Amino acid sequence: MKKFITFHLNKRSIIIFLFSLSVLIPLYTILAETMQSGTYKIMSDTVNVSGQDSSSPNYGLKDTAGEVGTGNSNSDNYYMHAGFWQMQESYIAITPSADLALTSIGGINGEATEGTMSWQVITDNYAGYTMNIKTTTVPALKSSLDSFADYAPSGANPDFNFSIPSTTSAFGFSPEGVDTDARFRDDGSACNTGGIGELQDKCWDGLSISPKTIFQRSTSNHQEGTTETVRFRAESGADKEVRHGPI
Repeated sequence: MKKFITFHLNKRSIIIFLFSLSVLIPLYTILAETMQSGTYKIMSDTVNVSGQDSSSPNYGLKDTAGEVGTGNSNSDNYYMHAGFWQMQESYIAITPSADLALTSIGGINGEATEGTMSWQVITDNYAGYTMNIKTTTVPALKSSLDSFADYAPSGANPDFNFSIPSTTSAFGFSPEGVDTDARFRDDGSACNTGGIGELQDKCWDGLSISPKTIFQRSTSNHQEGTTETVRFRAESGADKEVRHGPI
């Protein structure tokens, strides 16, 4: 199965986002008790006589000896992974987002519009997940008559506030959620400064054909999952002439 998802900004195909995920298959869950202490947790165990995890430059071997009743089976509603190694498989699921909705703006006195796209991500992988964003066109937002430049921060880090010269127009994004990458987190006045804050409508960046990490975590979020949102903003400066056309 493909290891990325392609999303369209709207039905007119303004832009495509590719979210790179480690695995993408339906998430089926069977709860089981785990043994744990204040420091350690045994996620799965088995009774057998021996076993090991070995590898060569080209192959990997995971084996146990003396284990019975192993293998994968399923019904219409459940999947069962019986055996120690079968239980080590990780799953991730992501809900689809609705199309991005941006209102029309004029180009006489300078106007702006914002919209959001949200996804719920659930994974039982104890290493977590990473989500990236990219565009397949440059600039990302354009029509047959005109275009908005990809937002360009003033420095290496995202801009705390969305700001453009009055003679330009730009289209940018800002991630919002509990798993927001450190680059887009803030200390109340600047982004990517080690702060743990995540103020809404702050820390803006522009899309690129190169992937940019927007969300990541290093732990499982199973079963509740986390909701991740990307805010988009298109703004035309007060002195920017805009030629209207369908986008």
